[in-house]
Order: sequence, then structure tokens, then C-alpha cells
Amino acid sequence: MAETDAEVLTPEAGHRARIAVALSGGGHRASLFGLGALLYLVDAGKASDLCSISSISGGSLTNGYVGVNVDLASTTATAFRDGVRPLAKAVSTGGTVWARPLTYAYLASMVVVLGLASWLCFPLDGAWPLLVWAGAVIVVGWLAQKRSWIAGRSFDAVLFHGAKLSDMHTAVEHVITSCDLQTAEQVYFSGRFVHSFRLGWGEPADLRVGWAAQASACLPGAFSPVHRSVDAHRFRDPTPDAPKSFILVDGGVYDNMGTEWPMRLSRRVHEGTPPTPPPVVPDELIVVNGSAGQGVTMRRRLRVPIIGELLALLADKDVLYDQTTAVRRRLLDQLFRDRNPAGALVQIDRSPFALPRQFDRPDGATSDDLAKRARRILDALGDTEAAWQQEADTNRAVGTTLSKIPADRAARLLRHAYVLTMVNTHLLLDYPLLDIPDVDSFLPLVR
Repeated sequence: MAETDAEVLTPEAGHRARIAVALSGGGHRASLFGLGALLYLVDAGKASDLCSISSISGGSLTNGYVGVNVDLASTTATAFRDGVRPLAKAVSTGGTVWARPLTYAYLASMVVVLGLASWLCFPLDGAWPLLVWAGAVIVVGWLAQKRSWIAGRSFDAVLFHGAKLSDMHTAVEHVITSCDLQTAEQVYFSGRFVHSFRLGWGEPADLRVGWAAQASACLPGAFSPVHRSVDAHRFRDPTPDAPKSFILVDGGVYDNMGTEWPMRLSRRVHEGTPPTPPPVVPDELIVVNGSAGQGVTMRRRLRVPIIGELLALLADKDVLYDQTTAVRRRLLDQLFRDRNPAGALVQIDRSPFALPRQFDRPDGATSDDLAKRARRILDALGDTEAAWQQEADTNRAVGTTLSKIPADRAARLLRHAYVLTMVNTHLLLDYPLLDIPDVDSFLPLVR
């Protein structure tokens, strides 16, 4: 983000602030963490002030589901909980990719091909065993390239039930983000438009939400790139070097926190031909990052010949993900503290005590309002600092995969995000400070 990017979020006097939310990647963990933040915003009466939710990977499962099933402009706290219960259960105890028999049949088909090749080789001699194995490898390779299609079908069946982008509610722009490998730029899918830098503004056409969510969650290595022709989207302002098709992977390859959409939106609405009315430029930005820093990872297996080389490439990818996010996170943290732009960062590895502790100082280093709100938060949290730090440490250790998460841990992820969003937005943006909920209040969502 360039320094000028922060200038797009400047509150105007005399109107109610418009809020953008960015939901990070990080598998089902990020899906639940992002949902917990949205639960607080709805309970706090902020849902009608939202203008956009941008998302990556696991956050896109939450964003797409909410976009299809809940009208945030008119929902109530009770209606929202009822509406997102199937999502919370699916990404915790129910499962998404691994909840469908198709996934297991797909994996079994590759095992069958290899098993059949092994069986056929016994009675054969000469060059035939080699030819049989070559054929088997080709078939398995072809099947392996279909793993993104399998995941997309599973997302569609479990969460989106065939809904198209154009079926999403549009009072709030639900923007699902992926990265195009040919241009090294983000591609944005929403209910009213598709957008990329080199192609400009286009239409959602008949694209399914499940397909867009899979393109957003297409982690390199785990899934194969997703291909999509651009013709159906009728882009209005393509550049001469614009690609004729997309080759899409996880949006986190470029920006794993989903901040590029709201931070650069002011420029985009003045470039090309946006939809009518154009997307609303926000005044405040809440970044919900369910993907913690990498920390120390021992990689002794990198010394193993051949396998170590492959593992080293995967380790390189992990470092690149971690550092691109870390740089953005440090910049956002400083910008939000300076209120340029106004916003708050909700980071999964942080305790709710972390930010108010920094502002609860009697040395005059913070404004009176911030110091008062910090003290109010600390009083509400009470003597629970050690427990919250343990909760943050445990939640950041939950795997960033598409596997099931036990009900108690899923409820704790929701609660952690809820309370952390409330604390940080109350301190920095003066959002409502509600009662601290207990874990039991979230358990009905995930069971």
C-alpha cells in the first residue's frame, strides 16, 4: 500500500461513517474468526453501516455465504445468528470439502488407477509394465488437476447450493478476491461486477459463488489453478495487454488480508466504467486477520534428497505469505493508531488486553478519550488477562486447513474474534462496548 492509499478513507463531517470489512485467508479457522467479528458488528448495530466486505480464501467462505443468505442492510441480531448457523456448523463440525462423498470417490479413483496398474504389471513382460505405469501416471496427473473442481463442487453443495454471484445481496458489496497468475494482480468478484486492473469493470455473468470462493481459496500446491475465460464478463475497459482468460489462485498470494479492495477503491471508481451506482468508498476499515505470523518452524526434513527440494519450495511459499502479510499488518497498525485512515486491526494472535494496555497510560501520551475507553475496556474484561492470552495462543495454533474443528474450539474462535473486534473498535472508533459473552453463547452455532 502506498502512502496515498490511506487518503481514500477520510471521514466526512455530518454523515454516518461507512464501514468496510476485510476478512483474511486461513482455512476454516479464518472462516470462523471472520464470522465472529461480523457477529459483533451486527450485535453492535453496525450492520446497516457496512458498505463492503472483501475476503480471501477461508474468509471468502464466510463472505460468500453471508452475501447469499443474509441482507446485512436489514438484518437483526437474532436473524443473523439464525442465518449463519449452517455456515458455522459446516466450517467447524460439519465439514466442507471433506463432507461430500464425491471427495472420497475422487481420491479413491486415483488409488484404483494405481492399484490396477500394479496388478496389470505382474503378467506382463518387456516394455509393457513401463507403458502401463506411464499411462497410469498420465491418468492420475489428469485427475489431480481436477482437485479444484472437486473442492468447488463441495463448497457449492454444502454452502452455496448453486447460487450465482448475481444472487448475492448488493446493499453491502460482498467482494471475493483471487489472484491472476498471468498479471500478478488481484481479480475481484461481486454480485454487481467483476473487476481487475487490466480488464477494468465487467459483469458477474453466470458465475457461481462456489466457483469464486474456490478461486479465492486455491492454495498453491493444495489445489490446481482455476481457469476462466474473460469473455462472459463483458469487460468494458481492457488494456491492450489484458489477458484473454484468467488463471487464478489463492488471493493470499498477493494480499492475504483482503485490504487491497477498500484501500484502493477511490482510485478504481474514477477509472474506467464502474457499475451504476459505483461502489461506496468507506470511511472506516476493519481488518480481521485470522492468519497469524509464522513464528519459528523447524524444517529438518529439508536435508532429505529430492523431497527436501520440494519441501524447500513450500517453505519459501510460507515465508512469502507470512512476510507480505506482516508488512501490511505493521503499516495498518500504525495508520489506524494515527487515524489515517480510521480503522482497527483484529489479529488472531492478540489478546483483547493487548491494545487497551498500550493506551492505559497516565503519562499524557494518549488522548483523554482513548485513555478513558482503554480503562473502561480493562474494567469490563476484569482479571482474565492470563486466560485470554492462553486463548489467543491456542487459537493461533489451530490449523489453517479445510478440516473439521471441534465444537468447543470453534466456539472459542468465534468468541475470541467477537470480543477482540469489540475491544479494538471501541477503543479506536468508539463502537459500542457490550457485555463480554461466554463461550456457551456460541456453542449452538457450531453444534
